[in-house]
This record gives sequence, C-alpha cells and structure tokens, in this order.
Amino acid sequence: MTTPPERRRSLWARLSGIPAAFEALKARLRARWPFVDHLARAGGRYRRRQGDLMAAGVTYFGFLSLFPLLLLVGSIAGLVLSGNSLLQQELYDAIREAVPGKTGDWLVEQVQNAISSAGVVGIIGLVGFLYAGLRLMDQLRIGMERIWKGRVDDPEFLRDNLQDVVALFALFVAGLLSLSLTVLVTQATTRVLSFLGLDDATGVGVLTQVLAIGLALAGDTLIFLWLLRFVPSVNHPFRLLLPGALFGAAGIEVLKVFGGVYLALISRSVTSAAFGGAVGILVWINLVARFSFYTAAWTASSTAIEAASQEASRTEPADAA
Repeated sequence: MTTPPERRRSLWARLSGIPAAFEALKARLRARWPFVDHLARAGGRYRRRQGDLMAAGVTYFGFLSLFPLLLLVGSIAGLVLSGNSLLQQELYDAIREAVPGKTGDWLVEQVQNAISSAGVVGIIGLVGFLYAGLRLMDQLRIGMERIWKGRVDDPEFLRDNLQDVVALFALFVAGLLSLSLTVLVTQATTRVLSFLGLDDATGVGVLTQVLAIGLALAGDTLIFLWLLRFVPSVNHPFRLLLPGALFGAAGIEVLKVFGGVYLALISRSVTSAAFGGAVGILVWINLVARFSFYTAAWTASSTAIEAASQEASRTEPADAA
C-alpha cells in the first residue's frame, strides 16, 4: 500500500515534469510547422527587446493624447459641421460603430461637449495633442528601433521632433481617411443598392460588411507598411515588409472584433460604472501597442528579412573599405 509521502513525491514528480513536457511539445511543433517556429522566434525577440515595456510607454501617452484629440476633433467638427445636424449625426454613428457600448456613448458625449465649445477649446486641444502626440511617437519610434535593431539610434532633438511631427500628422490623417473612406463607401454602396432595388436582397448586408472589412484591411496594411519601414528607419524593400504588414492588418481586424465584444461586456461592469469608458480604452490601446511591436518582431524574424540583414552585414565592411 502506498504511503501518503510517496503519493506526494509521485504527484510532485508529475508536476515538475510538466515544463519539460511542454518544452518538448513546443520543440516538436516548431520542427513540424514553420509558422509556429516563426511565431516562437518573434515572441523571443519581442521579450528580449522588452516589447511590453515599450508598449506601456505608448499606452500612457496614447491615452493622455486621447482627450486633447477629442477636443481638437470636436472643435474642427464644430467649425466644419456647424449648422449641419445630419453630418454631425453621421459622425456620432461612426464613433458608436467603431466603439460599441457605453464606451462609444461616452466618446460621443465628449465630442458633443467639444463641438458646443469650439474655439479656445480647439487651441487647448491642439497644444495638448501636440505634446502628448509627440511623446507618443517618440515612444513608438524608440520601441520600433529596439525591436528591429536591438538598440536605439543616437538622439538628435531637431531631427527626431521633426520626424515625429510628420509621423503624427500622417498617422492622424491616415486614421481620419480610413474612417471616412470606410463610412462613405459603405453608405454609397447602400444607396446604390437601394437605388437598384436590391437593398433587401439576400446577402446584401454581408456584402456591405465584407466591403467595409476589405477597405479597413487595405488601410491598415498601408499604416503597417509605414510603421515597419519609416518609423524605425530600416532600408528593407516594401516587398519584404508586405507579409508583416498583412499580418498586422489581419491581427488588428481580429482585435477590433474581440475589442468590440470586450467593450460591450465591460460597459455593464461595476468598473465601467466607476471609471466610465476609460478602462476599456486603456486596455484597448495597450493591446494594439503590444500587437504592433509583436508584428515588428514577427516581420524582423522572417527568414527573408534575416537573410537580407545578414547579406547587408557582410557587404558593409567591403563598402567601408
């Protein structure tokens, strides 16, 4: 008959063997599936280059820049859409569609308040957005440089801030164009189908959703190409960066789906009642930042990029000579 100490030793032996069994399983999967090996190598690069720490900095300044950005957007909307309640309602509907639940209602309320007090509020929003936005781009650039190169380039105040201003403006315009294009094309498709009498046909709703997702994927791919190529200042051609951009765009769309579900769930929680939509937005920004850095690690860990980097490192001494 087995004694209790022997049972405990047997249970401990089984538990202590779990990590080794997990590592063996991971090794078999990596040997059999190259895609799994690629994901594992990207995860290793992400951890070694402190991706979570970089994402934390992006999250802080991203969240900090959100409020002056809302003031700025609301002020611009108040000037452009003044007296046009229909266009204002379309803006509110687009925000609620992008951010469902109470969090979206909270964002709409902030934009409404900003629209009603445009002018001085817009100037305050612009100054605050420039400060927090430039710090956001600085953290993003430093993180991308660490992921790609394992180091941060020597700082140059004027050059870095000029690059950050251009990058911040480009990202802001790209986000607005992506949102506007998706909304306009979806509405145009709906109107054309309604004009043709096909708005009640089977599969029309699915077609509209597929079109919207396709446009979003195209916009996300362009943003990730810029994020992977110009932010860390790497010289790899776009054809080598395109798989990483597609990987990032697909991942962002998946995060949007799960983020919508998450925000809808958290909007009914006690935490959301206490802090409004701030908690959901904070978590969302952190997830996007982490995935963006992981996408950079995934791209930099591809066999094509690694081969190109090794070739460049071999030719640099010859060029210097």
